[in-house]
Amino acid sequence: MGLQPLEFSDCYLDSPWFRERIRAHEAELERTNKFIKELIKDGKNLISATKSLSAAQRKFAHSLRDFKFEFIGDAETDDERCIDASLREFSNFLKNLEEQREIMALSVTETLIKPLEKFRKEQLGAVKEEKKKFDKET
Repeated sequence: MGLQPLEFSDCYLDSPWFRERIRAHEAELERTNKFIKELIKDGKNLISATKSLSAAQRKFAHSLRDFKFEFIGDAETDDERCIDASLREFSNFLKNLEEQREIMALSVTETLIKPLEKFRKEQLGAVKEEKKKFDKET
């Protein structure tokens, strides 16, 4: 359904309907504020978990890269060389994947979380402060 518009001319009448509309708008602002706050918290938790996963995968990639077969005899077999090359290639793949994940996490922080925090503090916070001021004066 949506919220009913607040008409400036209705504030002079100070009707029960106008007050009910104001309460509905205030409730919606509070709900939006809580939703954004929870969204920011979840986003930060996701980025933190992503960093933990990234650290574990980087460690795993490092282990893969450093793994060497101890061969029996004078030379490595073709299979051992192939396995070594495959492990190094997979290690490089994981390293590149984690670099891209780090870029994505930074992008999410810069393009989503920080603007949401700014909006919540500046816009919704200003409305809440004005309401407190109004309630105190009345």
